[in-house]
Amino acid sequence: MIEEEMTNQAYKILLEEFEKYYPQISPGFIIKVQEKLYEVDYKKGTRVLSYNQKQDSGLFIYKGAAIELFVDPVTLEETTTNFWFERDFPYTTPGLFSREPSQSYIMLMEDTHFVGIRFADFTELKNEFPDVEFLTENIRGHYDRLRLQYLADFRYPAYDRVKKLEKSYPGIYNRLEIQHIAQYLKISVKTLSRIRNIKS
Repeated sequence: MIEEEMTNQAYKILLEEFEKYYPQISPGFIIKVQEKLYEVDYKKGTRVLSYNQKQDSGLFIYKGAAIELFVDPVTLEETTTNFWFERDFPYTTPGLFSREPSQSYIMLMEDTHFVGIRFADFTELKNEFPDVEFLTENIRGHYDRLRLQYLADFRYPAYDRVKKLEKSYPGIYNRLEIQHIAQYLKISVKTLSRIRNIKS
């Protein structure tokens, strides 16, 4: 892992996301946060957060793909519970914000380019610019809503869940392994393969 200075393009994309989540973000924060950010590349298969580890940096995917795998504390069985692509902020719950050891780990499914900020640096900025709390809460709220929608979708048949996922992420089968997609949908690989072959 080699950390690099921020490039204008990566910062521009991140800033667009900040402003999407909280348009009133402080101009002072926008200027100062760039001093704290770094860019880093990881290879496919890297675990950027290990099981039972505290996440020490906030991460933003500039390019790449990552999945979250929950680890059963008794059996140590691993199950895919989330995934992220470009313009996402991958983190686990508990994890980054609670400062508790994660019950999951985050693994990369592609070579991935991150923009990162160490949690201590982000906390320092948040103390200097109190409105950053609204940015943080809006990002958390967005992912909380996605997690709730994910759970709510289990009211529907597997066919509907598969087709919704395919519509939301058209290239997902080229980016994630099929067993991880099946685990996320809580169906077998055989069932997923069968449904994939059914025309909408």
